[in-house]
Amino acid sequence: MNDFDKNFHINFSPLYAVFVFMLFMLWASEVKGDEIEEVVVVAQQETTVEADPLKTSRLIEALLPAFTYNAGGYGGFVGYAERGAQTIHTSVYVNGVPANEPGSGWYDFGHDISSGQQVKIITGANGVVYGSGSIAGTVLIKDTINKGFSYRLGDENFVRLAPVEQVEVSLFKGSIGSVRNDNNEKDDYVNKTARLNVDVGDFVIVGKFSEYEYDYDNCYDYDFSTSNDCLQDGKRYNIAIRNDYVTIGRNYSEADYTTVDNPTYSNESFRDYMRVGNQSELSKNLTIAYGVDAERQTYNTISTNSFGSTELNYEDENFGGFINVNAKFIMDYNFGIRVGNDDQNAMRLGIEKGPWFFNVGNSFRKANLYEKFGDGWVDGNEELLPEEGIGYEVGFGVLSVFRYEFEETIEYQPGYTTTTIITPATYDEEGNILTEAVTEDVYTNPTYVNGGDYITQGIRFSNNFGPFMLSLKYTDTEQTRVPKYAGVVQWAQTFNDVDLSLKYAINSDRKPGPYDVLAEDEDFLEDLHKLNFYLSKEWTNGVTLSFVGENLTNEVVEVVPGYDTEGREYHLTIQYIW
Repeated sequence: MNDFDKNFHINFSPLYAVFVFMLFMLWASEVKGDEIEEVVVVAQQETTVEADPLKTSRLIEALLPAFTYNAGGYGGFVGYAERGAQTIHTSVYVNGVPANEPGSGWYDFGHDISSGQQVKIITGANGVVYGSGSIAGTVLIKDTINKGFSYRLGDENFVRLAPVEQVEVSLFKGSIGSVRNDNNEKDDYVNKTARLNVDVGDFVIVGKFSEYEYDYDNCYDYDFSTSNDCLQDGKRYNIAIRNDYVTIGRNYSEADYTTVDNPTYSNESFRDYMRVGNQSELSKNLTIAYGVDAERQTYNTISTNSFGSTELNYEDENFGGFINVNAKFIMDYNFGIRVGNDDQNAMRLGIEKGPWFFNVGNSFRKANLYEKFGDGWVDGNEELLPEEGIGYEVGFGVLSVFRYEFEETIEYQPGYTTTTIITPATYDEEGNILTEAVTEDVYTNPTYVNGGDYITQGIRFSNNFGPFMLSLKYTDTEQTRVPKYAGVVQWAQTFNDVDLSLKYAINSDRKPGPYDVLAEDEDFLEDLHKLNFYLSKEWTNGVTLSFVGENLTNEVVEVVPGYDTEGREYHLTIQYIW
């Protein structure tokens, strides 16, 4: 066997075997199925929303109406952690391709501008269908394009042009002043995005390409001192070719960090993904979905300082198969099982009767590439055990109760210094010191360790009462800064073809983190409040004029150490759809 054949066999044979199995499944299928990305699973809650650019610039606010602020403003990291679990325990799919970054394991919504995307949010442990890290839910994002023109002015500028339904380009510029509360510098965020959605025979090509620049503060510079002259610029793209049976695609992200014109850090990660499956109705009472998927993850980093550069490159592969069965007999039943490499196995059972539903399922999460291998600043830990957990959910219509039990977690361990006595001090008979002790300070780099178990549980209620929408959330979790109580009340009415709406959101009883400083006699961080006002008018010629006032009461609160919430903002948007 020559070197090429040997490398091909070692690196690609598992994926090749999975691909052959995929082709066999398609050949063996006799019944035409539905789109395999959104497998129908009974006994769970699903929410479908559209990211309306007339109401908000952030995609994340379409997912979480009670979400209030993100630290660092536009471009700052935003993760989805709706049920008190870590953001790493929610799987995000963009156009059918898993988008959680291979390096970090999370998906950063900080660079997603709202532009009409369709979003489906699925609760419950769905590791059977959506793979590793899905125990806290799954978010499916589908890029859609409405041909037309949009222009927003005010505290942020946004222009969007879609001359046809297949192509869209947009430019976003925003600033909240300084991203930190210890200086008054102006920090800007710029995002350029192009999207496409093209039919090619039986397939659809869907893609999104973004470039961004983000000014931020309080970073380590080339010589290990802190600076407020920090710049992050990066690229992100998602591309998928798909039909009802097959999805092949890639998610890619790249970020370069510069301080005082010197490069300090770069990372690049991408995930190549393929899924083949079918969803068939065998009878009016029995539906089956089955499929196999495979992916290759790549994570590259370069850490640079005055001593030189450290470059690291890592890869990983995952593949598995699943079967999911829905049956109707007195009640609706769902049973699913998944088998994958590295013991990435999962099971799920769901039962539904009218508005009542119950589901239970386990989940898993391998250590991601950054946790296993680290970079120039953080030591990896290849001995990490995988995270495992089990989730329960019971509900009645608009009300649900959940509980997730994590048997093992992976946690960040900060660096620390240990002082070792090399030579003890000496003393005379009267106790006077003769020679000082010789000591050595040894610094241990940060790393990741297994942190034991934890539980998150809570109650969710959401319903409409005429013109009012009420959403209430109670979350009991050991994770810090997660509000124990969160709520949204919204009023919406139409007068003389003018749409009016008021929305009030609150996050209360946020448990402090290790670096938070509380006021005297306080047990929780300061509550977060936000009051928004919306007004829009649509004419028959396709023109819509929209006005938004965010945070009308101008609440400014430290949401995490060093980062305040944003103050009052106003936006005026004109949109023309032809």
